[in-house]
Amino acid sequence: MSCSKHFMSFQWERHAWERRVAHTERQTGHTTDMWGCRVVPVEYVSCHAQYVCRDCGAVRDGEECGCDKARGDACAVRLACLAEVHGQESGARA
Repeated sequence: MSCSKHFMSFQWERHAWERRVAHTERQTGHTTDMWGCRVVPVEYVSCHAQYVCRDCGAVRDGEECGCDKARGDACAVRLACLAEVHGQESGARA
């Protein structure tokens, strides 16, 4: 299905963009406690998102995002990416 619309001599595109995570990883960083006295390890998640059109499949590059581990573990878009990767890995082993 095409997302290009035509009217007389005008043409424009109307995509139904859906955000998807293309790559995700967990990382560990360091910060200080609230008094600045002690170094504390902090786990966080970084992702690279893309936008994919539901109708025609066009892909538009998205953004990088980062959040703490608890929020990343609850992110529905990231969890969908992880489920897809685990599905591909289990299919490759079979």
